[in-house]
Amino acid sequence: QPSKLVKEFVSALSTLSFNKDARFSLIGSSIFWGAGSTLRLLLVAWVPVALSINDLSMPANLSGAVAIGIAVGAALAANLVSLKNINRVLPAGLLIGVFIMLFAHTTSLIVAIILLVLVGAAGGFYVVPLNALLQERGHETVGAGNAVAVQNFFENFCMLTLIGLYIVLQKNNVPVISIAFIFGGIILLSIGILSFKRLRQK
Repeated sequence: QPSKLVKEFVSALSTLSFNKDARFSLIGSSIFWGAGSTLRLLLVAWVPVALSINDLSMPANLSGAVAIGIAVGAALAANLVSLKNINRVLPAGLLIGVFIMLFAHTTSLIVAIILLVLVGAAGGFYVVPLNALLQERGHETVGAGNAVAVQNFFENFCMLTLIGLYIVLQKNNVPVISIAFIFGGIILLSIGILSFKRLRQK
């Protein structure tokens, strides 16, 4: 029954949105996945301009550098972050934006790889504990399955928003280097506002 499914989803969405920990996790992880999807798209246009490399496999290889960093960051988070000290992830979240802004202006392949690994490491350290927090709060309130459904809704909405912004900037002939820098600034500002509101709650 579609109407029943929609009603249950809206109820779960409302419940999690009014839970401060769940809301923090939903918004924070959505920013991360929105950033990741846009960065992969951005690399395709950025590589030929910034690095003068026209090899179509290079953007995919650079995305792989981000993935390696995420694995490293996730491993560090497993040892250094718990649900009791979840706010430790906030500086890492801010560094995602900083590293992307630095990455935007590099013209060296080696430096680009290092910065993308750092982007991934900061992202892995940031997002893994947020996912754990959401699963915990979701299990306590609406159930783990409903929490995942709401999380997917938030993440896909954020991905569509950021990719849409990238397309708008591209259609208006904004240089890809500037788009990358603006994109990093948006991530930094978004997580900065989220961090400020989170710390004010404590």
